[in-house]
Amino acid sequence: MLVPVLFLVQGTEVREVLAEGVAAVEGNRVDIARDRAINDALRRAVEQAIGTFISSETIVENYEVLSDRIYSKSAGYISHYRILRERRDGTLYRVLIRAKVKVGDIKEDLEALGILIERRGRPRVMVLVEDEDVRAVMEGYLDSLGFPTVDYETVQRATEKEMVEAALRGDEKAAKRLALRNGAEVYIRGKVSVRKRDYMGKTVYDVRLRLKAVESSTGEILASTLVRKKVPFDDVKAKERAAREAIERVVDGILEEWKNGVFVVYLKVRGIPPSKVEDLKEAIYGNVRGVKGVYEREMYDRYVFLEISSTSNPQEVLSDLRGIKSLKVESFEGQEVRALYRR
Repeated sequence: MLVPVLFLVQGTEVREVLAEGVAAVEGNRVDIARDRAINDALRRAVEQAIGTFISSETIVENYEVLSDRIYSKSAGYISHYRILRERRDGTLYRVLIRAKVKVGDIKEDLEALGILIERRGRPRVMVLVEDEDVRAVMEGYLDSLGFPTVDYETVQRATEKEMVEAALRGDEKAAKRLALRNGAEVYIRGKVSVRKRDYMGKTVYDVRLRLKAVESSTGEILASTLVRKKVPFDDVKAKERAAREAIERVVDGILEEWKNGVFVVYLKVRGIPPSKVEDLKEAIYGNVRGVKGVYEREMYDRYVFLEISSTSNPQEVLSDLRGIKSLKVESFEGQEVRALYRR
């Protein structure tokens, strides 16, 4: 039995474990089997470390719930790992890793957060807030955590004034177009209001800040919050305090969404006969690394719209889709890929 080693890194409790992952080699795709074996090893490492941390009584009483949480958040718990040994064993692929598993909030360890951002494909974030003081606080916080950000001033210079103004007013279609055009996979849109009030002879600034983080390509809301702060004498300080609390909440929400390690890519294929859809789905399973599911969402006039759920990021999925002989990728934008079916 492998015993986890417990130590501290900058006040964060970390357990170092050895774990082996195994995956079946299907269709001689060793690269896909290797990725799945590594993911299996990471999950086993987390289960091993977290399992020794929680009391045996708790495990017995809440086994299924704990397992679900551990598996869904394995990417967030791993702060570092190294492959010690890997080999093909007949129809299986085996990987042995040494992993450092962090017990606690992912934000306590910037290395772990960096790994999570890398696994998501380093998505760029655009802050759509007109108020300069609020925007500066939010962008500074995102930069400190290692999030790639899109410069707002550059966006203003490179984009039509009408589109920027519409996005700031709350036009989601305009915000989505603005983000995609400027290479932002996520945009955070905010609305700020400041009221000056008198309270017992003192001037008080009442700030309300509403924030929403949205995935640009799909329009999915990742997180939202409303913060209200009242600060005497100084309107800038009131806005900065509200901005800091709001962006922390929104980042927490984004990380919770990302820690499950699953990406969704939307594939729109034209020219495909209905009888060939199942063949295409099988080809995706066999050629795209990390696929967890392929779902048929819509079909009309020789078009099919598929939703691909995968542990690989959209760029990796796109690369593997280009290797399918029956598909010709024509264009892509964010998480949406458009392709022609070739017989």
